[in-house]
Amino acid sequence: MMKKHLFVLAIAISMCVACQPVEPTVSAVIPTGTVLPTDTPAPSSTQPPSQTPPSSNKEGLIAFYSHRDGNIEIYTMIADGSDQRRLTFNEYDDYSPAWSPDGSQIAFISDRDDPNPGNCSHTCFYQLYVINADGSGERKLIETEFSTLHPDWHPDGAKISFDSESNLQGNIYVVNTDGSNLQLLIEDGFWADWSPDGSQIVFASKRDGNVELYLADADGSNQRRLTQNRRLDYFPDWSPDGRRIAFTVMEDKAIYVMDADGSNEQRLTPPGNAENPAWSPDGAWIAYQSSNDGDFEIYVINVDEALQGKPGFNPTQLSDNSVGDLWPSWIPADNQE
Repeated sequence: MMKKHLFVLAIAISMCVACQPVEPTVSAVIPTGTVLPTDTPAPSSTQPPSQTPPSSNKEGLIAFYSHRDGNIEIYTMIADGSDQRRLTFNEYDDYSPAWSPDGSQIAFISDRDDPNPGNCSHTCFYQLYVINADGSGERKLIETEFSTLHPDWHPDGAKISFDSESNLQGNIYVVNTDGSNLQLLIEDGFWADWSPDGSQIVFASKRDGNVELYLADADGSNQRRLTQNRRLDYFPDWSPDGRRIAFTVMEDKAIYVMDADGSNEQRLTPPGNAENPAWSPDGAWIAYQSSNDGDFEIYVINVDEALQGKPGFNPTQLSDNSVGDLWPSWIPADNQE
């Protein structure tokens, strides 16, 4: 699923600058139309993690983007944080990786089609690209007249959704994975994620005055509001069993989990700088980005242990460098070809 950024696009709202997966230390390359990550705090001391990271032979690979090598590129790592590898190699900035359901490809957005790639700041023109999981076969998926953001694969692997979000306004589109049959799916919606069976899609919209989460059938029909509050709810991610949806709450700067019908909402992470959740393939863990150590890094948290509030419980940090790693997307090991 994809996600989700990047993640990582600066947006002014009445309360504050919204949150998206672009590291604050690299503000010159914030993708336009994606919410800016929450303000990065000064580094603070934290207790060492008490969890055991997911078993690498069971939990697969996490794709993410990073600025660690001079510009923003796509990387992968085993779900325990080991074997971090760079996947894209170019002079441009690549964001928002999203695994295909079979683990053979990754969709992402790039500013390489902008007149000033790498230096376009809040006005970047992004287009959708696809690359094989081994870094080969990189190709542009579709040519559009607007920026394409936040790709997410349909579970059947035959199509990809994306949006044109800018300043909390935009539409959701769908296109076949060969680049054909581009269609407008949902007007006034963005940050979408397909249900595991492909029958529904969850998305965010500001249509009722503030950013809430909504559901629609796979063809865009039967749209209904899922969350009912005055907060900014964003970056939804459906659990693999289809029973729950994780998302970020702007005001708390925290990850929340709720049942797929909008009930039983619970905060998963403490208030802080956590956003952009991505479920593990078995539904036991959630990966996310947080700037608790001073720059954005990738963390994982055991969902049941966090919700139970076990004493001494801490998330596990998977990445650690001086710039920032963002926008996790998780795929099972047995889906790798």
